[in-house]
Amino acid sequence: MEIILLENIRNLGKLGSKVNVAKGFGRNFLIPQGKAISATKGNLAKFEAQRAELEKAAKDRLLRAQEQGTQINNVQLVISARAGDEGKLFGSIGTIEIVEAFKKKGFAVSRQEIRLPSGPLRELGEYMLELQLHAEVVAQVKVIVVPEEENK
Repeated sequence: MEIILLENIRNLGKLGSKVNVAKGFGRNFLIPQGKAISATKGNLAKFEAQRAELEKAAKDRLLRAQEQGTQINNVQLVISARAGDEGKLFGSIGTIEIVEAFKKKGFAVSRQEIRLPSGPLRELGEYMLELQLHAEVVAQVKVIVVPEEENK
C-alpha cells in the first residue's frame, strides 16, 4: 500500500515522503491516527496545498518535544514495589507504573513513549530508560526500584 506521510515517523520516513507499507499497518494504524493518507492523485494535490501548514505543525511538535525532553532528561523516578529477600519483585514494573511515577513528579508522559528494551522491570535496582518523545527526540530517565515498606 502506498501512502504519504503527514509527519516524521521513525524508521519509516519524513513528512511528505511517499512510502510503501503493509496494508494492515497503513489502514489500521497510520491512516486512523492521522499520520498518513493514501497516495492517490487527489490526496497528493491536497497534501501539496497543505504542505506549509503541516511543516509548521511538525516543527511546533518538535520544539515542544525538545522542551519536554530537556525538562525530563536525567529525572530520577523512585518506584517502590513488593520484593522477595533476593531482590526479585512480586510482579513487575511496566509502562503503567512508570507513567504513574511521572504523574507524581508533574510530567505528562504516555505509555507509548516509554522504551523498555528488555521488557518489564522484575528486580530491585537502578535502570536507565529512554523516552521516545518525538521521532527525533529521546530523553534519558533513571528509574530506581526500591522495596516497599511493609506496615507492621
